[in-house]
Amino acid sequence: MGLLDKLKGVGSAAKTEAKIAEEKAAEEAKVAEAKLAAAKEAAAARAKAVAEAAAQAKAKALAEAKEALAKYKLDVDGVWGELTTKTTQKLLGVTEDGILGPETTKALQAKIGAEADGIWGEKTTRALQKFLGVKEDGIKGPVTVTAWQAWCNKQLEDAANA
Repeated sequence: MGLLDKLKGVGSAAKTEAKIAEEKAAEEAKVAEAKLAAAKEAAAARAKAVAEAAAQAKAKALAEAKEALAKYKLDVDGVWGELTTKTTQKLLGVTEDGILGPETTKALQAKIGAEADGIWGEKTTRALQKFLGVKEDGIKGPVTVTAWQAWCNKQLEDAANA
């Protein structure tokens, strides 16, 4: 076999190797595309699951807010009774026992910007009146209580309509 035949053989082998390399690269590209498609599909499925969970959580929160509106809505009558306290406690996220004690008072004071010492006095009433935008006379009377009851109902309604 002559030099020319050997060169032809080398060229043919190189062509074969190049073809094999091209086929291998094409196959690897197909595998990469398939992996990418699978990853995109998995991401879309996760996004859909997250969106569904968020929608369910929102629906649950809305249902709970509507239930709270029905249960805690106050008669705006200016009388601070047990339901006014329980509604206040619900809105402030404290124990709902219907007792306007230190825990509820501290939470309310924190909400309205008063010193949160758990003791309801004239300063707390004045801070509540300021918060509500009514006359600041330091007396927890019907005007102040009516304004607080209306404020509570608005919070419940806003949550139920969110």
